[in-house]
Amino acid sequence: MTENIRFDLLEADDFARYVLDGQTDIAFYLRAMRDRRVNLSVYAGRAPDPFLTAVLAVDDARGMVVLDAPRDPAQLEQAVKASPLVFLTSLEKVKVQFMVGQCAAIEHEGHPALEIPFPTRMLRLQRRDYYRLILPQNPPLRCLLPAGEGEGRMVEAMVVDISGGGLAVVAPPSGIELKVDSVIDNCQITLPEIGTITATLQVRNMFRVTERGGSELRAGCQFIGLPGAADALIQRYILRMERERNAREV
Repeated sequence: MTENIRFDLLEADDFARYVLDGQTDIAFYLRAMRDRRVNLSVYAGRAPDPFLTAVLAVDDARGMVVLDAPRDPAQLEQAVKASPLVFLTSLEKVKVQFMVGQCAAIEHEGHPALEIPFPTRMLRLQRRDYYRLILPQNPPLRCLLPAGEGEGRMVEAMVVDISGGGLAVVAPPSGIELKVDSVIDNCQITLPEIGTITATLQVRNMFRVTERGGSELRAGCQFIGLPGAADALIQRYILRMERERNAREV
């Protein structure tokens, strides 16, 4: 599930867009998790699978959060001993992720519970920031990036999502270094059965994405001055992919 994909923001042109670091704002989100009774997936240390919990109480004065304890004794033991603990949840289609160094086993209203300190930072991602368009494996969607000025060599990168505003590629593709704010001209994106477009990309963020099968780096890029004809081809491609996906789900 997408909720169980872990994201680590490595670089971004605007950290404030993604990261909360004020205690007042963090407390607001924690109370929202409590009030809406959302489930949180928790990865404890190196555990390959998460356990589920929920926020039971938020103590602003002490800067502590009380969580429901896992029923599985092994998971409870792992949670108490492990460091760090990574929490993932979703609030109104905004993915929220945070990390704390440790937790403690306590009793809350006569029941086993966990207690953690307020996290110092929270990562927030809008759906458009992490949604992965289900693309066909064959043919894949690829982007050719110039290796460097004067080299005349193109490097192939795998596209993992695309919209009219930009795209994300698995990075770093072999033979090219991608950095936030760098501008790459003359990128060629082949849209299967539709056509090839040439675009200028600006790298806006870099994430490490960890799923059950492993992790990869992704570079989120924005289109700069995309011609209307190219945008029309992208929209045609997205609509076709959405129709095919809907047909598979019927």
